[in-house]
Amino acid sequence: MQGLSIIIEEMIFIGLFLLELVILFFFARLVTSSLSQFFLRLTRSQNTTIQLLSLLFLPGVIIHELAHLLVAGLLFVPVGEIEFFPQIKDPPAGGGVKLGSVAIGKTDPLRRAIIGVAPVFAGLAIMLGSLFYLSSAQFAFIPFPWNIIFLVYVLFTIGNTMFSSRKDVEGLLENEFTQFAKRASLFMLVPLGIDVLVYAAIRIFVKR
Repeated sequence: MQGLSIIIEEMIFIGLFLLELVILFFFARLVTSSLSQFFLRLTRSQNTTIQLLSLLFLPGVIIHELAHLLVAGLLFVPVGEIEFFPQIKDPPAGGGVKLGSVAIGKTDPLRRAIIGVAPVFAGLAIMLGSLFYLSSAQFAFIPFPWNIIFLVYVLFTIGNTMFSSRKDVEGLLENEFTQFAKRASLFMLVPLGIDVLVYAAIRIFVKR
């Protein structure tokens, strides 16, 4: 029973983490779009709005695009031009703001998916590392409240730029990947069926 309770507790924390990640994803989109509208209304200048967004989100955008670039290089996928400065998208393109971009060469769906989600893992690692190191005694030389302000800024800029865009995960929607997912779901029935049969046999044997 103790082992089962530990597993349940771990599953609860994993589920909570995933839920928080999903909520952060939607809020990141909402905050970025709202900030662009706020700056545009405040300055009445699209160029000034882009410059303000560039300044605000630049560290997170650099980390996001470099994560794509580095993982693509590790997977031997060619890359093209990289852009670190935000652009306000036209209404026909869905509106909102595009925070940087990097051109990724055509590759198989698996490598495309890994490259697409790389910024999420990089962002999580940096945010968790920042929370750990910036709250430790090693960074006591940063006076209060500047250490708190710096930490909040790091979490804000990375948390709002680490998620993959629709362009990043477009490889996941390709027909080849869909066919792979269909076949994989059928193949997964085999080990699942084996486990069900083994479990049922054990339960029957134990009850005797």
